Amino acid sequence: MNLFLPKQTKFFEYLARLGNHLKEMVVLFQALALDFTKAETIAQKARELEHIADDLAHTIIDDLNKTFITPFEREDIYLLTHELDDVIDLIENAISTIVLYNIEKPRPGIKDFSELMQKAAVEVDHLLTHLKSQKYTEPLRNTIITIHELEDQGDAVFGREIRALFEHEKDPLMVIKWKDVLEDLENVMDTFQRVSNTIESILVKSS
Repeated sequence: MNLFLPKQTKFFEYLARLGNHLKEMVVLFQALALDFTKAETIAQKARELEHIADDLAHTIIDDLNKTFITPFEREDIYLLTHELDDVIDLIENAISTIVLYNIEKPRPGIKDFSELMQKAAVEVDHLLTHLKSQKYTEPLRNTIITIHELEDQGDAVFGREIRALFEHEKDPLMVIKWKDVLEDLENVMDTFQRVSNTIESILVKSS
């Protein structure tokens, strides 16, 4: 049964805005991947964006607690909000860690992860755009499969970079620094997949 009411469009609009903030954070990471010399400036913008996204997430939860009838299960809105916010937080944390550790040169995996993030963000945006239809269609299923494939590619990049790091990096401190950054980036891709799984669950139940 579809419980959607016109006044409830705010939740779809909120989630779409959160998705837009996610795309903006990915753009910042892409800029960093291209030029580490701008890391501090990018990190400042990332912190500002992360605060904006956090405020929006709090607004969604506050409104959720005040709304009697929601367009889909409130637990799902809560979970999806937190997962989208988590992706944003993880990307911001990776950027901040690079600055904190004073890492001056990127590894090849940084560019690879930035490309995977960009593709995943586009696919998640597609899912959020069609969430309002509350229909689980074949094209949306294919989008979810694509996100899972991108997560698999992220695992492969992580494994390759960790192996190279331990085999070729002579500075033990640099090994520790890069391991932290790479783990954050792997978690970003894992969380993209969790977002897609949550949206899939919502659509299946709503169809």
